[in-house]
Amino acid sequence: MKRVISIKEAMTPKVLTVGSNTTVANAAKLMADRSVGSVVVMKDKKPVGIITERDLLMKVLSADLKPSKILVSKIMSSPIKSISSGTDITEALKIMAKSKIRRLPVMDHGKLVGIITTSDIIAISPDLMELASQADEIPKKDIEESVCESCGEVTTELYEVNGTWVCGNCRDASTE
Repeated sequence: MKRVISIKEAMTPKVLTVGSNTTVANAAKLMADRSVGSVVVMKDKKPVGIITERDLLMKVLSADLKPSKILVSKIMSSPIKSISSGTDITEALKIMAKSKIRRLPVMDHGKLVGIITTSDIIAISPDLMELASQADEIPKKDIEESVCESCGEVTTELYEVNGTWVCGNCRDASTE
């Protein structure tokens, strides 16, 4: 019989959060200081959105906006999708794959209690790698070029390494 693994067993209980009136620059600095790829945006002690490194790239940097002048509430992904801590991790992966996201805030009784990522799930259950890869799939016909999150190189092929999208050179350097 297959063992059911709950979100609670794989999630990260400490979630980096910011208020909705925080600047993008401050949120990005917190993310960098804590080495995390996302921050949950809170308003009145409730999660109202999420900002990821991809949001910073696609909504701020590529638009040449000044991060110190933009509030997180203007670029956050909202409404936020979430999951409860007692849910099986395969359900989380299905939601991630369907929604094309890699992170889900974990909510119990209306309170933020953690965050689960595809990397967290793979770490605890490597046999779910195939299902997790569906969460990260973007049809190749939609992508002409992308930017390596490590070195900034523009390339047609990126690889996910520890939650970061990198070019082949940076991927190879991380395995040495």
